[in-house]
Amino acid sequence: MTNDEYGRLIEFIGRRFDEVDAKLAEHDARFERIDTQFGEVQGQIEHLYARFERLEQEYQAIVGALRRIEHKLDGEQPLREALGQELSTLKGHVTALQSRIEELERRIA
Repeated sequence: MTNDEYGRLIEFIGRRFDEVDAKLAEHDARFERIDTQFGEVQGQIEHLYARFERLEQEYQAIVGALRRIEHKLDGEQPLREALGQELSTLKGHVTALQSRIEELERRIA
């Protein structure tokens, strides 16, 4: 290989290295943009996770409150049944009294 050929080879390899270096710089810039975007997405995911945690806590609080209400309502069921029976008895008494009133009104008339 002559000195001229060697010089051209070095020049060619130098240009190729410059092209490769430029491509690597482009890739570095792309990776930096991707890293920035990834950081933004990660921040959004963390925000959503925090909101999900709050919703989960609120859900658990609601479930606990509903269980307490159901427990109280279960205890009131016998009372409701007793009140219903007393109401039926009172209705019977009112009907009987109404009948007696009507009978007395017929006698008087």
